[in-house]
Amino acid sequence: MYKVIVFDVYGTMFDVNSIKANFDQYNKENAGEIASLWRKTQLHHAALRQVMQRYIRYDDLTKNALRYALDVYEVKYSREDINKLFDGYLNLDYFKEIPKAFIELKNKNLELAILSNGNDNMLRTLVDNSAISEHIDAIMSVDEVKQYKPSPASYALVLKYYQVKRSEILFVSTNTWDVNGAANFGFDTAWVNRNNEIFDENGAKPTITVNNVNELVKWLELKS
Repeated sequence: MYKVIVFDVYGTMFDVNSIKANFDQYNKENAGEIASLWRKTQLHHAALRQVMQRYIRYDDLTKNALRYALDVYEVKYSREDINKLFDGYLNLDYFKEIPKAFIELKNKNLELAILSNGNDNMLRTLVDNSAISEHIDAIMSVDEVKQYKPSPASYALVLKYYQVKRSEILFVSTNTWDVNGAANFGFDTAWVNRNNEIFDENGAKPTITVNNVNELVKWLELKS
């Protein structure tokens, strides 16, 4: 049975799409598209930098991706605008089922942790600004190893924080590349498929697929 449940943050616990309203004052017509491109560029830049071994902190990478997205849509901006829009990543909305699901998981005496590409300041501010901070036992950032997920070194951080067997850890993410990475490292995985997508398999399939974290809780109850 699992002892530790490790969650990805962006897109799994917190809705990155909730940031799109912040772009209304800059380009209301394309606000959703700009927000989407920002996220895609953020992930793309992280993957490129991991391959090139050119790590930078995730807040800097995220701001660079933001500038690119704004440039594509020819939005004029200042340094103040960049900082203001970036602050949206510190105040993302969490998915509605998360608080109740986390309480139920804690009631099962499970350790709940997060592992993210976000650096420590980003993660702690985001969690502290939410209603779920009291349920998080550990905040793990890849900034400690200077390698983005899905590198094996990033997932190895979990074993640094928790001296348990890999089989006693369940890794949860909505990102298929993240699920692939964690499974490749040897963790059981849960894919949170909120948008009825097709799994992008790269050598590993998720242990379980759920539509939301509530379904994950029910699955764990059946296993116990």
